[in-house]
Parts: sequence; structure tokens; C-alpha cells
Amino acid sequence: MPKLSPRDAVKVYQVSRATLTKALSDGMLSAAKTDAGHWQIEPAELARLYQPRAPQKAVTRARPGQVGRDEPGQITGPDAADMAARLARAEAALDAERDKSALLQRNLDDLRRMLPPPDAKPRRWWPW
Repeated sequence: MPKLSPRDAVKVYQVSRATLTKALSDGMLSAAKTDAGHWQIEPAELARLYQPRAPQKAVTRARPGQVGRDEPGQITGPDAADMAARLARAEAALDAERDKSALLQRNLDDLRRMLPPPDAKPRRWWPW
């Protein structure tokens, strides 16, 4: 396997660039410098000190138009029951918020009816 640069080593192993640079300068990690002054590190040396990174899974996000195109309204897979329960809780919370909003709107309408009309003369504070 070819030697790695510090940049490639950071990508492959669970180590930060600062930690890698410190290990190189302290002599904990043996590496060779090229004629241009760049570090070249053996992968076996890196594996001796650091753990390789786990391969990251590719994150795929479906667009809203693509979700459930085969079977609209049907949720399939291992999380189907969990998603259905979460949807039911979200719909119940939405209904509760709508009821709360309607109650607040009725209270606001009642308060508006109690206020004097805007064209009424203001009440004077001093009797003279």
C-alpha cells in the first residue's frame, strides 16, 4: 500500500490533523519527509497507533414527490409501526393546538367586543 500524506491519514484514521502533527514531531509516529518537505507515513505505522474510521453510510434523502410512489399511503419496513405511532401522536397534538387556537380566538373576539369603539372620546382623568 502506498504511503499516506497527513491529509489522507486524517481521512482514513480517527485522528485530527493537530494530533497527527504532534505525534510526528514528538517521534511517536515514524514517517519520512520527501524532498519537498512533505510527510509520507506508512499505513502500518498509523494502524499501530490509531483506529481506522468506520465506513460512512451514504445518506439518501427522498424528495416529497418520491416518497411512497409505489404504494401511496402505505408504510413498509421495520419502522412502520413506530412511524404510524409517531404520526398518530403528531396528529393528536395538531388537533389539540387547533382547539387551543380556536379557544384563544374566541376569547380575543370577546375582549374586542368589550372594548369601546375607536371613535369614542377618551375619558378625562382630571375632573376640572
